[in-house]
Amino acid sequence: MRIPVTKPAFSKMIKYIELLGSWNQKFNLTSITDPKRIAVVHFLDSLTIFKVWEGTSGKNLLDIGSGAGFPGLVLKIVDDSIKLTLLDKSSKRIVFMKHVSRELGLSDISFVNRTTKDFFSTQTSHFFDVVTFRALPKPSLDPFDVRRLLLPHGSLIRMYSESPDESQSLFLNENRRWEGFLPYLNFKRTVIRYSFP
Repeated sequence: MRIPVTKPAFSKMIKYIELLGSWNQKFNLTSITDPKRIAVVHFLDSLTIFKVWEGTSGKNLLDIGSGAGFPGLVLKIVDDSIKLTLLDKSSKRIVFMKHVSRELGLSDISFVNRTTKDFFSTQTSHFFDVVTFRALPKPSLDPFDVRRLLLPHGSLIRMYSESPDESQSLFLNENRRWEGFLPYLNFKRTVIRYSFP
């Protein structure tokens, strides 16, 4: 996919997959159990963010509905300078992500165990360069709530399994789009970076 990944980062991802497999037996963090499918569906998929987001060094990223850490922790592994905030309503997922971060020696990460609605109702400062999410129920997030959290020139990055309905982005400026198929499993993916007028 022409996304540069260092050998140390690759090794950390392998360790991450091992930890996910071990914890998944007790906590059901993902419905996918085959390590090869996990590598594609979770890790390679997370890396597609880099297709639309460049100049990541030192940027503040909010990952909404992080689940077992995708895409946030994978992006952090590849670029450790990213200042990461992981938001998820599940306490067991937060505990898992903290464990992974410790095991992989990742730092400068904030973990927020709250619902998206609760977080957005109380967080009002412009703090993030990028806000992203992979799988989130549409009614639970208004793009204009995201704008309140972004620094000037900040972006919203959305991931879609199909090409999005253009009406969803009627009031957003599309800056960059990547469409393609995840290798090996041939899953369609569309990733779009938006800015606000």
